[in-house]
Amino acid sequence: MHARFIQSLTITFLALTLVTACDSLRTIYVDVTSETTVDTLPLNSTVFQPLGFDNFASFDVSSSAEFENSDASKNNIDESYVTGFVLEVTAPDDGTLEFIDALEVFMGQGDNDQRTRVAYLPDNTDTDVDTLYLTVYDDRDISQYLRADSTVIEIEAKGRTPDQKTTIQASMTFAVKLQL
Repeated sequence: MHARFIQSLTITFLALTLVTACDSLRTIYVDVTSETTVDTLPLNSTVFQPLGFDNFASFDVSSSAEFENSDASKNNIDESYVTGFVLEVTAPDDGTLEFIDALEVFMGQGDNDQRTRVAYLPDNTDTDVDTLYLTVYDDRDISQYLRADSTVIEIEAKGRTPDQKTTIQASMTFAVKLQL
């Protein structure tokens, strides 16, 4: 009886290990980057204004190398989440993001007005740095946006006039579970 219990427990453990391994093989991580330049024109500190990251204006996650290497299509997308969002000054060398007071990131589908907040800059964050790691809503399923014909990422900011023309790179990471 004891031997059967151990055998049953071993088979259950192996089955769970196999399911867990298969599940991890179905998750891919996709990075999307874009760049914008903020001139020394004033940002209105009382109103959120869009920052023009062109690559985020419309993109197709299925055209990423990670996605193509998985032999998957948009129909294979299951749950998907934002796992990271980083802003980094790429020019000038001594530039910082100190001119940003608040920042929010939204995802939507093409021309559809419906959008979801996926990341933000927490209140009282020190922005006198060249790199900011935004807080993401890593529990919000964004699969509907990634399956859409066109995915839009909008970044809105409040702030002041930067002292000098500043180029910012934004990097966003998605965890995409695929049903293969």
